[in-house]
Amino acid sequence: MSTVALMRGLRREGVASAAICQPVGSADERQAIVDATEGATTFTLLYSWNRKFRAPWHQRPIKELKQGLRTGWARWSAHRVAAEAVRLRADLLHTNTILNPEGAMAARALELPHVWHLRELLGPGAWFRLPLEGQALGRFLGTQCSTLVANSEATAVPVREGLPPERLAIVYNGIDISRFDHPAPAAGSADVVVGMVANLASHFKKHWLFVEAAGRVDRTLPVQFRIYGADPSVGRSPEEQPYVFDLRARIDRLGLNDRISFRGFYPDPVEIMREIDLLVHPSDLESFGRIAVEAMAASRPVVGVRGGGIAEIVEDGVTGLLGAPDEPAIMARHIERLVADRTLRTAMGAAGRRRAEKCFSLDAHVARMLEVYTSSMTRPLGRRRPAAATATVRLAS
Repeated sequence: MSTVALMRGLRREGVASAAICQPVGSADERQAIVDATEGATTFTLLYSWNRKFRAPWHQRPIKELKQGLRTGWARWSAHRVAAEAVRLRADLLHTNTILNPEGAMAARALELPHVWHLRELLGPGAWFRLPLEGQALGRFLGTQCSTLVANSEATAVPVREGLPPERLAIVYNGIDISRFDHPAPAAGSADVVVGMVANLASHFKKHWLFVEAAGRVDRTLPVQFRIYGADPSVGRSPEEQPYVFDLRARIDRLGLNDRISFRGFYPDPVEIMREIDLLVHPSDLESFGRIAVEAMAASRPVVGVRGGGIAEIVEDGVTGLLGAPDEPAIMARHIERLVADRTLRTAMGAAGRRRAEKCFSLDAHVARMLEVYTSSMTRPLGRRRPAAATATVRLAS
């Protein structure tokens, strides 16, 4: 979503984009990419060098073998990326995720500048791990990109060591703030609606913490709890989806079936914000936290934790309330405070809107990325050559 928004913003600045990406996601998501590139999109298999696949340990060797055979362990897929770059007369390659190496390989082969976007938290205990870590990873990335863009300070921490400072740029994601103008009040209930928005396949979002906090909230308060996000357990067995079934069992054990509801997937976050009064984001493993920015843009306060990108987005005590990670009692107290005080919710919501406009607008993001592209044009990979007079991005892989 962040890259689609970026490509649309770049188009308004006269910068053309094309995309090479995996044939995954929903049909609507794939069509959004096609539309953002005015049809200049190629879907092809790419290699992921992530050591932590979202699969059980015993399945990972098989998945690695399959993707290796299909992509030539990135060699064949990198060749396809390079061929597309030549066909499109690309001036710069922008790899949208740290998990795919093809952009770096193609840029080096073609002696093009390469911007590598780090959108994942890396390292021990995080959801993503790479074969290289720490200083070794920083040194490697310094040779494989003209600029490494991290979407938060927290994201940059694992790669700072060994990476030349001039090769690192912190650029927060941007959203179209105007889409959240004048949000309607949460409708359909006299209760205060507390929402969490996260796909139920994303275990690091910590739905269990949201449930545990809900179980500690004063039962006399007029409050509803809602979980928004796709449910992968539909039509599946507990053995296939233990995370979701365990979550439902926890809700039943805490006696929360009448207070917590699963709302499913909403394609438009604006619709979610119209239904909730405040957002809870319990994960400390979030590299950025786009949904928190969307809540702030809709003038909704946010309850979160001091960890990951959320701690940089939410201003504690001003636009929301932050607590220690994995502490449901603290989170419950913060929820209770906001549920009981409508004036505080309104004030924090208004402050959140102002902060979203100042720090996380799409215009600011596009302007910052254009600066990154312009500086990267002077540092092509491989043999140095004169920089182009203008930075025209024709390919974002």
